[in-house]
Amino acid sequence: MVTALRITNFICLFLILIVSCVSSHTVPVCGKTSIEARQWSKVDGVVNYSDWKLFHATTMEDLKGFKRNSASPETIYGSDQRKEFKATGFYYTTLDGDRWWIVDPAGNANLNVAVNGVRPGSSARNEKSLLEKFGSEESWITRTQQDLRATGFNGTACWSEIPLVKYGNQHCSTPLSYTLMLSLWSGYQKQAKKNHSQGTSFNVFDAEFETYADNQAQKLVETRDDPMLLGYFSDNELTFNPDILDEYLSAGDSNNPNYKAAKSWIDRQGVTRENVTDLQRQQFLGVVADHYYKVVTGAIKKYDHNHMYLGSRLHGKPKHNEYIIAAAGKYCDILSINYYGQWEPSPKHFTEWRKWSGKPVIITEFYVKGDDSGLPNMSGAGWRVKTQEERGIFYENFCIKLLQMKNCVGWHWFRYMDNDPTDTTADESNNDSNKGIVNNYYEYYQPLTHHMKELNDNRYNLVRYFDN
Repeated sequence: MVTALRITNFICLFLILIVSCVSSHTVPVCGKTSIEARQWSKVDGVVNYSDWKLFHATTMEDLKGFKRNSASPETIYGSDQRKEFKATGFYYTTLDGDRWWIVDPAGNANLNVAVNGVRPGSSARNEKSLLEKFGSEESWITRTQQDLRATGFNGTACWSEIPLVKYGNQHCSTPLSYTLMLSLWSGYQKQAKKNHSQGTSFNVFDAEFETYADNQAQKLVETRDDPMLLGYFSDNELTFNPDILDEYLSAGDSNNPNYKAAKSWIDRQGVTRENVTDLQRQQFLGVVADHYYKVVTGAIKKYDHNHMYLGSRLHGKPKHNEYIIAAAGKYCDILSINYYGQWEPSPKHFTEWRKWSGKPVIITEFYVKGDDSGLPNMSGAGWRVKTQEERGIFYENFCIKLLQMKNCVGWHWFRYMDNDPTDTTADESNNDSNKGIVNNYYEYYQPLTHHMKELNDNRYNLVRYFDN
């Protein structure tokens, strides 16, 4: 009896050990690191942070059998030399088995790993520090591009100073890709407000919107032959108001194209304005999204068929709306997601995005703040940890989980430089937080960038580890 009990206890202990050494996502993991963090939330426009809670994080040291290298063999584009596809002279995507890749201009497999907001700071102390440290903006970008490549990044992302990035690419042996933000809807919306013709919150069926998008896209002929351009974003974080169907119908004007689109749709559904369901409101958002993406894609591809359309950087509830994602998938080359509210990527989300869109995903914003920076850390949507070392562990864990998602083709850290509370021109979401890889004096957070370099240098090795 005692012997049987001992055997039973031993078996239970053995099973517990086995479970503790295997993550929930089929990767053999032992000895997970735990760090404390405060979770961000926003309710009725008010930012809140939870109490300190313990969260697990996986680092490369936790991956059983993984052998890190100092760096994978890479091309000048920061791509994997060991995996080749057809070269077209520009970036594009391809599905290899069940793993999506970006393919660089020379034909090598690429994961786009970039930093948002690579640009000089705009505050007085930023400007003073740049001149003292670098002497000029040209010297700053040349040195910064070298630093970013040495840290394993191969691109600059949204909100970067593109003329300077292009200058750096001309003067560096290891250039960085870049993206362009077109702001097609937001630009049209500002114009409509200026002309006192703004109607509903998202009146994309206006004929003038299509005209505006076409006029703006004509500028793309200037960049259509640049191999370092990854692609275009049409807008950023569109709200996709869930009540847009009701807004359109409330116009009540048979000559209004948005009203006509809504009325025609509910007629086809066999419902009236009074008995529309919440599900149908969600479905109509897909109709609106389809028209928006059709207009902007048509304009972009009309003037530049060489480069990818990277979507509209979905965030919040729209990124979980099946009908919006399906519409984006019809037109986007890559689905762009600003990914907040998560300690780490959710396999469920990536499975849904793959199923609904049929396209690869790139995470275009994520970050975490460190309370040792001396900044208040109240603006923006990132979580908070205690130290820069823990920011690095967060990055390593987050990106390890991204690399397990076979429809993920890269990530863009938000952002290059910390917010500066002394900058009176900053918007309220970017005025007091530790988001950067450098502080306001252009000094790198070494514990953070150490982890970034370790992870970035091993990203292609990690893909092989997870896939094999």
